[in-house]
Amino acid sequence: MTLMKFLKEGKSSEALSPVASVHKLLGSLSTTIPNQDLPVSVEVSTWETLSDPERLIKTFAFPKFGHMDYFLNELLQYQEDNHHHAKILIDHREITIETYTRDINLVTSQDTNLAKFCDELYSDIKYFDFSKES
Repeated sequence: MTLMKFLKEGKSSEALSPVASVHKLLGSLSTTIPNQDLPVSVEVSTWETLSDPERLIKTFAFPKFGHMDYFLNELLQYQEDNHHHAKILIDHREITIETYTRDINLVTSQDTNLAKFCDELYSDIKYFDFSKES
């Protein structure tokens, strides 16, 4: 049903409540998400929150040097682009990220965005093929 058709029909019929109007308008629409994928679940953060000062921390382990190198370079570029820098500790093939906003000694949206970026970046590297290295 088009919006214009809905509006024309609405004038000639009795007044509908807002909920009924929305249901009537959206009733014919269907979802493109397969039923087995519903309901969509929220991922739980695996970042730890520490105090004094409040900060987020997480360690990422890498099976190959190429994965770690890519992760680190992308993270450094993200920090430069966003003018927000985290503490980065490299120990063999593990990278520990600690982030908070130093001006106020608290976790802000800049820190949560950086954490999300790290998680997405880390999940993407499993698709990379560095088969020529050990």
